[in-house]
Amino acid sequence: MATIQDIADEVGISKAAVSRILNKKGSFNKATISRVFQVAKQLNYTLPNTAQLLNEQYFKVIGAVLPIGHSPYYSVLVSLLEEVAYSYGYSLMVCSSMYDKEKEEEFFNVLRDKRISGIIYGSFNSQVEVPSDEWPIVTVGHRISEEITVIKSDNYAAGRIAAKHLIGKGCKSFLYISAYQVGEKNDERFKGFAAELSKRNLPMKPYFTGGNDNPEYIFSAITQMFLDNPDAEAIFVESQALAIKCLKVCDALGIAIPRQMKLVSYGTEALSLYSYPEVTMVIENTAQIAYEAVTALVEQIEESSNPKKNEIVLPVSLSQKQTS
Repeated sequence: MATIQDIADEVGISKAAVSRILNKKGSFNKATISRVFQVAKQLNYTLPNTAQLLNEQYFKVIGAVLPIGHSPYYSVLVSLLEEVAYSYGYSLMVCSSMYDKEKEEEFFNVLRDKRISGIIYGSFNSQVEVPSDEWPIVTVGHRISEEITVIKSDNYAAGRIAAKHLIGKGCKSFLYISAYQVGEKNDERFKGFAAELSKRNLPMKPYFTGGNDNPEYIFSAITQMFLDNPDAEAIFVESQALAIKCLKVCDALGIAIPRQMKLVSYGTEALSLYSYPEVTMVIENTAQIAYEAVTALVEQIEESSNPKKNEIVLPVSLSQKQTS
């Protein structure tokens, strides 16, 4: 009996694509759709009936474990993941982790009960053992295992781009601040920023909040950073959410942006306008991250194969606004 793989081989497209076309999901040109159904008929492939489709769709669910409440960035990412998942014929079940070990482990039990097909994991909780032996898993932003595919931006390049931009603006003394969950040793944006400044023997002081989400603590740490470095001329801020806090502290301290302090952050285009002044940012292609993450996961689910790529790194670019 013919299989979806037989059709895919004959047409010259992926098994996942054939599955979506037969189930009338996704967006494909008419010629490809016609060719798939023509080959299916030639090979005597039995198309699924309505009851089968409903049963398949009920269990075609992708789980996403992400720290939704940690940053508005993850809300944007979820909406993009959901859009791509839907185009593949899957729905998305979102679990908001907030970096809580016990909560994340409980989520895996819930996802197990829901018979989900695979997981997109975006938490940075190193204490959680992700059950990669049970489901296909793709991680976003941070590698948790050499065996699990990770989709991420070129964070090292992001640091270098920020440094070059600020140097080009004439800055000579720099700060860096991060709330990155996995710390200084794993912060590629910091490494790229530091490396570019080091090549020019320019001074820089890094600050890490250690993943402490308490607003009072963060505002206090930012305030102390600026007070301790009155001669600093520029700062690279690890995230857009943290950048907004830095702007508020600068306003309270009377530090004029960008005249006295130039600021560059990192984030997604969708959030770049949600501040005043508008923040100069190293921009990642969040839509492409979502597409690559869902595509890599669906390929593992539907083709029952090992990941085609262990790591997908996407380029970043600078968007200059009002803070530099």
